[in-house]
Formats: sequence, C-alpha cells, structure tokens
Amino acid sequence: MKEHLDSNRVNFLIWRYLLEGNYRETAVKFQKEWHVQEPHRQLEFAPYVKSHALVNVLNKGLLYHSLEREHAQTAQVLGDAAAQAALAEAMQLGVFGPLIAHPPPHHQPDESDEDEDADAEPDTELEPPPAPVTVPASTALPAAPPGVDLEISRKRQGDRQQQATLNGSPAKRPRLSNAYEHGVDTATTPMELDGQDQQGDNHAYPSPLEGEQAPTPVPRTDGPEQGTQIDKVEELASKTTFIPLGSGFDDTPSGLSPVTALSRVNGDSSAPVLLHCQWHPRDPSLLAAAGTDALARIWNISRGATADPVSEDHVNGNGIVPDYRNMVEDDVPPKATITAMAWNCDGSAIAVATDSDSKARLTLWTPEGSHIHHMEVAEPPIIKLRWSPQNSAILAIAPDNGGTLITIYHAKTLNSLTHFLPNHDLNAEPLDAAWTSDSEFLLCGGELLVLLKYSDAGISEVQKFETREGDTLTQVQYDPLASMAATGGEKGVVDVWDSSGKRRSISAHCDAVTALAWQPRQSFDNEKERLLASGGEDGAILIWNAFATDGAAQCSMTMGPAIVALAFTPDGAFIAGATTERILIWKVGEHSIPRASWSRLPHPGWLSPRMNPESDEEDEHCLGWDSTGHKLAYGVNSRLAIISFR
Repeated sequence: MKEHLDSNRVNFLIWRYLLEGNYRETAVKFQKEWHVQEPHRQLEFAPYVKSHALVNVLNKGLLYHSLEREHAQTAQVLGDAAAQAALAEAMQLGVFGPLIAHPPPHHQPDESDEDEDADAEPDTELEPPPAPVTVPASTALPAAPPGVDLEISRKRQGDRQQQATLNGSPAKRPRLSNAYEHGVDTATTPMELDGQDQQGDNHAYPSPLEGEQAPTPVPRTDGPEQGTQIDKVEELASKTTFIPLGSGFDDTPSGLSPVTALSRVNGDSSAPVLLHCQWHPRDPSLLAAAGTDALARIWNISRGATADPVSEDHVNGNGIVPDYRNMVEDDVPPKATITAMAWNCDGSAIAVATDSDSKARLTLWTPEGSHIHHMEVAEPPIIKLRWSPQNSAILAIAPDNGGTLITIYHAKTLNSLTHFLPNHDLNAEPLDAAWTSDSEFLLCGGELLVLLKYSDAGISEVQKFETREGDTLTQVQYDPLASMAATGGEKGVVDVWDSSGKRRSISAHCDAVTALAWQPRQSFDNEKERLLASGGEDGAILIWNAFATDGAAQCSMTMGPAIVALAFTPDGAFIAGATTERILIWKVGEHSIPRASWSRLPHPGWLSPRMNPESDEEDEHCLGWDSTGHKLAYGVNSRLAIISFR
C-alpha cells in the first residue's frame, strides 16, 4: 500500500534536510512561512521519520526510475526503426539529464577563471529561499531544486577533505554549525553528495552526522539560494593584546613558556574574575575594567611601561603591558567585588559600586584615577548603574528584602531619592533601566514596563505600559532620536514601543533574546528607517527596521552558539557579535560574509587553569568598541583581549 503524501509530509522532509545539512537560517525562514512552530512535536508522523529521509526517498525514486528504464529496454518495441531509435535515445536520459557511468570530476576554477567570469557576466540574480510546498495527496515527491544540489555538492566535498587530514576521533562530538567553528582560513571547495571515486551504482547515500567530525568550517552563507561565499575574511588573531588582570605581573620570572607565564599573571586560581569592561566614551586610549578581588582599573592602551615576558612568542601583538590606575580606596578589602561600573556620557567621571562583607559604597573617579567622592550604600549590593544623559544623576538598582530598591543619586552632591518595588524579586526577574530624558527613565523586567520621573519631591510614576500576562522582559534600550524603546525577553520576542505606549511585537528568535542595540546615529536623517539589532540564544543576529510593519528582518547572520554580546561601532558602520568561542564583525548592510573574525581557542594567552574543559559555565561576557571603532575589547572570566580591527 502506497503511503499518503501531503504538503506537511513534504515540508517536514525538506525542513529536516535543511537542519541536517546545517542550513539553519534557511530552515528557520522555511519554518516561519510554513506556519508550523514545532514540526518535530506537532506532526504525529514526525517521530517515525528517520535521519536523512529526504535523500533516502530520492535515492529510492532514482532506483525505481532506473528499473523503469531497464524494463523498457527489455520489452519488445513495436513500430518502425525511427520509433525504436527515439526510444533508445530516451533511455539514455535520467531525471538529471544524460546518464553517465560516474559523476564528472568537479572543476575547481582558478583565479583567472573567476576573473574571466566576472568580466564576462556578473551573477546578480539570487534565488529566493525555498517556499513551503503545497501538493495534493498521493502525488509524487518533487525533485530538489538545482540550487540546493549545488550547495550540497559544495559542502560535502569540503567535509571529506577535512576528514582526510584528521587522525583518530575526537574525545567528544563537536557542535555542528553552519558558521565558523575553528577559524575562517579554510578551503571553500565544493562538496559532493556522491563520492568522486565511489564504485558501484552511482547512487547518493546520506552521510550520518552522529559520531562524525564536524563539517569543514567554511565562510557562512545565507543558504543555498545565494551560493558559497569565497571572499577573504580577515583573521584578527595577530592583532590581539591580552591585558593581565592579576596583581603579580612584576614578579613573573622571564623565560617561561607563553601559557605558563601569562597564566601566572592572568589566569591562575588567584586572578580576579572580570565582570565589567567599558571604553572611555571619547578617549580611545582609556579602558576601564572591574570585577572580583577589588579589581577596578583604568588602562591606557596607547602606552606601556613594562616589557611583556611572553611577547617573544607573540601572545601579545604589541609586546607591551599598558599602564593602569587603580580605582579602589585604601580601606577596601582585597576580596571586595565591583558589582557595577559606568562612565558618564562625556567621560568626565566614572561611577564604581563596591560590595564587601555586606557593606557597599558608590564612588566617583576621574579618568586620571583621582578620587572625587563616595557614599556608603544602605542596601548592598548595587547591581546596575545608569548615568542620565546630561550627567546630572546616577540611577542605581539593588535588591532589598525580597523586592527592588531604585535609587537616584545627584552626581555632584550624592544626595539620594529612593523608590521601592516590593514584589519584584531580582533573582526571578532581572530588572533593566534606560533614561529617556534627564529626569525620566524606564524600568523593565518580567511583566513590568514603567516610565518614572524624579524631582526634588521624589520619584513618581508617569506611565505604565500595558504588557501581557506571562511576559518575561529582561532588557530595554531607548533611542532618543526616534523616541522609541525596544525590549527583549526570554520568549524570543522583540517589542518596539513608541512614546504613546503602542507596542509592535516581532517574533525574532527561537529562544531567549540575549542582546539588543540601536545603531548609533548622529542625526535622524531618515524618517523611514531606524535600525535595531538583536541577538539570541539560537545563535542568530538579526537587524530590524523599527519603522517597518512587515515583521521581517532586514538582514540576518548566524554564528551557531548562543550570542552573548552585540556592539555597533560608534559610527554605526560595523557590528560585532560574540559567542563564548569567537567574534565575527560585519559591515552593516553587507551581511552575506563577515569582514573579520577572531577565535578565542587558538590563542595561548586565552588558556589558563580557570578554563575548565568539562564546563561551559562563565560569569560575564564584555564586548565593546573604543570611541573610534578601531579596537574591540572582549573579556570573560580572568581574561581580557584588545583586538585591533582597523
């Protein structure tokens, strides 16, 4: 009995094929147009479909077609010689054209071929992503589109070349991804679904993913409809400086190996854990960082005073250790933790919140490291600091007896006003804040989104935005140019709010939103476009036009692992996305291939005893551009890297 075939079954086979082929971004687009949120759970036949079912079905269809031809050749053909000749000619054609004994070897075009092709006729047409199929019951399975075959051909050939260079099997199966797993200087040779030297019946067989080495990392594409990108991606490994965070650098003996020497000053068990890292908003040479073990420093990246003992092995690209100034008062215990840190808007002062032995304080410092003044905090610890746009006030968020205490400090006098949220537990519902003017600010967390105003009389509510029951908002970003706020939450939804409280929801990510950022702009010169970037635990970075109403992203990029941080350059021209493994940098509007890549694992300076290979647990991930957009700071645990981009 022939199995029933309908559009859901065909779409499920295609969707599974895209996932198994690591076309994840295309699979997400296909799934959205299909309007089935969880095909593997919602469709009752899904648990019975085995891996690589689409390729198996196509193989069997090709076998059936071959049997049809063989049967026709053995049958007696009536008619004249011309009819018999026509039939014989037809028998030499298959589904994909003339039958050949073996697949032709793939032609690798050299640079001259590419130049000739480019001069002759540039390829400007791109096929759209595959659309969901609608077919009536009991119809034949359609053949895969030629663009998909070409992309599959490219990928599998690269996999075989990678496997040929490996000895043995990895200790554990690496994550499979269509992004950069181990760098970008890899071949972009095509891959074939069939082996080039395969003997036998020339049929295509699926390659099992379980237990295999991960596919060859190639420059990522937007799916088979746009083809494999072969542009050169700049690798920034040689342009990296690792900043020692420990206090024992001066006592480190020379002559040690790069890993040993740097781990002595930057990654041993006594090194502090980095929690905050921010560039000066105007001076590209000043970088502030803070964390555990009373770590609070301002580094001058442009100058260095001490030769780096590991520079001979190029752990530090520039071979120097930057000068720094401490932002810790003498009476602060050495095990104190810097719980929050923030520069004001013009960089004239930096606020540092310290917590130690249930005692906390808020201190202001100059960029030169000079103490301005401090205030003891009644309810420690302060977990978030936000300066007002005109630097007149500092907003602080702290837990307080199962609720949340909002405090506004006057920057010059440190006199304070407080507002208490009695039922908001910061452990269950993180709270974020954003200033909308010099006297008004938004609070966002869980089902709460409220606009508050402070004055000499106190803090009062201006507007409470209508949220939905079950909302899990975690962050808010305000854009003063368009007077709009963007929020993200654990359900993967990005919401854009206007000043009247009108809400537009975008189903952005398959998992939690981990990062939001408005594209920096000096002026509002385009009233039809305002770009907002979002990153998620699904490994995708999406850029949206906040004014668009179609709910479609302007561009999307996939990194594989969860996105932990996003950062635009101050001019808005480039965007950097970070995972726990790498950083990719794209030019805004040219998202098909990154401009540059930086991978964390190959650097000796990144290795330390704190790096537990059996655990992925990490504290905070810091990512930020300097004021020129030339250098990028990336920090996590006990390591801080300065990466030169342009």
